[in-house]
Amino acid sequence: MSERLTRGRLMAALLLSLLLHALLLGGLARFDHVRDMMPVEPITAVLLPPPPAPRPPPAQPPAPEAKPVPVAKQERPVRTPPATTLPAPTVPRSGTAIEQASVPPEGEASTTNENDGRMQAAARIERDGDITDRPKDGPVMDNAEQLSPLNALIGEAELEFDVYRNGSLHLGRTHYQWAHDGSRYRIDTVTETTGLAGLLKPLRIEQRSEGMLDARGIQPQRYVQTASQAKPPPEEVIFDRDAGRLSLRSGDRLSSDELAPATQDMVSLWLEIIWRAQEGGEFDFAVANGRRSAPRWFVPDDELSSLETGLGRLLVKHIHVRALPGDNQVDVWLAPNLRWLPVRILFTDRKGETYDQRIRRMSFAGQTLSAQDTRASAPAGERAAPPAFDSDVPIFLR
Repeated sequence: MSERLTRGRLMAALLLSLLLHALLLGGLARFDHVRDMMPVEPITAVLLPPPPAPRPPPAQPPAPEAKPVPVAKQERPVRTPPATTLPAPTVPRSGTAIEQASVPPEGEASTTNENDGRMQAAARIERDGDITDRPKDGPVMDNAEQLSPLNALIGEAELEFDVYRNGSLHLGRTHYQWAHDGSRYRIDTVTETTGLAGLLKPLRIEQRSEGMLDARGIQPQRYVQTASQAKPPPEEVIFDRDAGRLSLRSGDRLSSDELAPATQDMVSLWLEIIWRAQEGGEFDFAVANGRRSAPRWFVPDDELSSLETGLGRLLVKHIHVRALPGDNQVDVWLAPNLRWLPVRILFTDRKGETYDQRIRRMSFAGQTLSAQDTRASAPAGERAAPPAFDSDVPIFLR
């Protein structure tokens, strides 16, 4: 049964295959490839020259080099020297015009306490006034401002000095006081013996100078000197600038002399020295008293130095005052940190005798500096000789 079915299927498949081949062959024969194709136009190929190379773009000009932006220079801060704060004014212990400084009893205080007392008044100045921090010339002025007595001299000051003969013998005191208002000035001095010298030879001499001041300097108009004893005789100097003459009077003796430019009297010379020293360099002028007028030459040291004083160790400018042979020689020490005020004045006569004025007290700008004691004691085992006066007038008044 299965063989009949298999044989029948094969025969059917064979017939179907023959039929498909016949159909395929007949269809292909009727298909015309050439007739059914679309006409094709001929394509002509032409060789063209290559296109020109593209022109390069124009070169751009080089960019300018960037200039460095200047950096603003930072100004260095100006160092302002610390303001010197002076000690509070000393309250006087009495109603007298000249303050009496207290001196501790001998042997009561130790050496350390004595030194501390002497330095107390100027401790702040010493700390702020180191020598290496200060200018060696005069004060630094603004370019538009010229140094003159109007800006170099303090308007009012008061100074007191102890006076010693030959370094150790205390004779007395000298007191200076002046004031100016920018056009006129007045300066007074009082010198008097004190202590043992005052008992043996009491002496009080007063001097006064009045006049004008301007950008050229101090211009005295009148100088007078009076004494509490018959000697020395009173003196007077009149400065006649219109006539260019000096009228001199010593006691009853009258004389006249030529008025040289910048001539000063016996006390106005200190004001002239104070402001001229701040200019720096050497200078000169004549000095007149009731008897005559004589030239003086002022030679400052090149460098600043230090000086031990009753107010402590101070920065100073030493000025040598030279005179004609036979006249007194003078040395003065000015303190730049104290408005160029004098702190020591040394007079030397032709015999070699010296009269030394050492600062004891100073007042200016509402402040006061005081020393406890400036007296020099005699060496151990020696006693100071009693004062022996060969003249009624100290050499610095002659």
